[in-house]
Amino acid sequence: MEQRYKHFFNRAAFGMYPQNAKAFPDESISNLLKSASGQRDIHVLADEPENIYPPKIRDDREKRNERKAKIKASWITLNTAWINQMNEPSLVVREKMTLFWHDHFACRTKNPYLAQQQNNTIRQHALGSFSNLLVAVSKDPAMLQFLNNQQNRKDSPNENFAREVMELFTLGRGEYTEQDIKNAARAFTGWGFNPQTGQFVFRKGVHDPTTKTFRGKTGNFSGDDIISMILEDPATAKFITLKMWRYFGNPKQTVPENIHELSQSIYTSGYNISFLLENILKLTSESNITGSRIKSPVELIAGIRVHTAGQFKNEANILFLQKVMGQVLFQPPNVGGWPTDEEWIDSASLALRMSLPGILLNDSETEFNAKDDGDANSVNHVLDKNKKISFAVDWSNLSNIFVRNTSKRTIETIEDYLLTKPASADNRKSIENFAGKSTQDHEFVKKAFTRFMSLPDYQLN
Repeated sequence: MEQRYKHFFNRAAFGMYPQNAKAFPDESISNLLKSASGQRDIHVLADEPENIYPPKIRDDREKRNERKAKIKASWITLNTAWINQMNEPSLVVREKMTLFWHDHFACRTKNPYLAQQQNNTIRQHALGSFSNLLVAVSKDPAMLQFLNNQQNRKDSPNENFAREVMELFTLGRGEYTEQDIKNAARAFTGWGFNPQTGQFVFRKGVHDPTTKTFRGKTGNFSGDDIISMILEDPATAKFITLKMWRYFGNPKQTVPENIHELSQSIYTSGYNISFLLENILKLTSESNITGSRIKSPVELIAGIRVHTAGQFKNEANILFLQKVMGQVLFQPPNVGGWPTDEEWIDSASLALRMSLPGILLNDSETEFNAKDDGDANSVNHVLDKNKKISFAVDWSNLSNIFVRNTSKRTIETIEDYLLTKPASADNRKSIENFAGKSTQDHEFVKKAFTRFMSLPDYQLN
C-alpha cells in the first residue's frame, strides 16, 4: 500500500477503510481531500425553546430530576452522533478538521443545544477561511458564555474573552501586552447572546464607544476591528500554521524549516485552511514522519470503528470509553484544550489502550471505571452500567477482503493496513502463530486484527 495514502488517511482522517485494502484509486492528495470533505451538520437536538433556554425549576424535585435525565440523555445523543459521523468516508476530512478546531477553540457549556450549535458553526468553516471561522466562533453563544463576555460591560470590562482570543486562538503568548488585553476587552463590550434564541446580539447600551489603543493603533475600535487587526498580523498565520503542523505533520519537529513558507502561504491565501492542510500533507506524505504522533482517545475509538467497520450496539458505550480514557467530546478540561501526543500516555493509560481492542472485538466487560470529573451533570452513574461493551464486526466480510493465498501474506496485508510502520519480526511471528491455530478464515482474521491492534504500534499515526 502506498505510503502517501496511508499517511493521508491516518492524519487527515481516522484511518484506512477496509475497502482500501483491496484496491485504491490513483488519486492525488488534492483529489483525496475533495472527495472526503463533504459537509453535513448534526441536528439531533431539536431547535425548540426548552432546549435553548430551559425554564427554571425550583420546588419540584421530580421535574428537576427529569430535566437532569433529559440533559444527560442529550449529551449521549450528541456525542455519539458526532462519533458516528466521523465514520463517513465522504465527510471524514471535515470531521477530522472539526475535531482539531474543537480542541483549538476549547469550550465547555452546560447546554447541549448550544454545544451542538457551536459544533456545526465550526464544521461549516472547518475547511474554509480561518478569518471567517474566528469571527463565527468569537460570536458563538457557547464561547461568549464560557469566556464570560456576556458579563463584559463598559462600566466593568471583563478581560477573559479578549485574553484567550489572543493567547490561545490567534497570536500566542508574547505577541501582545496587558494594555492590549484591556483595550480589546473594552472593544468587545456589548458582545453577547439572547439566551431565549441562542443567537448573537450586540448590546449597544453596554458597549464602550470611546477611543482605544490596541497594538500601537488608536481609534474607536469595535470587536470586529480588533479581530481584523489580529488577522493582519503575520504572527497569527504562524501560530495557526504551527498548531496545524504539530497535529497533521510532525509533533516532534516544533519549528520546521519550512514554517515561514507555510505560514506565508496561508497568510497570502486569505487564511485558506484547506490550502494549508493540503500543503502540510504534501510535504509530509513522502517523509519519514509516519507513526510519529500518538492518537488521542477519540481518534483511537473512531479509528477502531473505521478499521473494522464495527458498530456499537449500545451507544452509551462510546461515551463511557471516552470518559475512561480521559477525552470526552464537548467537555475539554479547560480553555487550553486536551493533552497532546505523548501527554496522553502513562503506564495506566497505555495498559487500557492496549486492552481496548480485545475488549471491543470480543464483546467483553471492562474493569476500568469512568473518571469522576467533578461535574454535577456527569453521566457517570449512567455509563458505569454500560461496562459490557457491545461491538459488532462482520468478520466474514473482513475475511473476504483480507485473506490471501497464504497465511503469511494475509498477516502482512493486515499489518500493512492497521499499522503505520512494520511491527517487529517477533511480534509478527507471534501473531501469525496465534492466528494460525484458527480453523476458519474469519477466525484467523479476527485474531490477527485483535493482536495487531493491541500492539503499542497501533497507538501511533
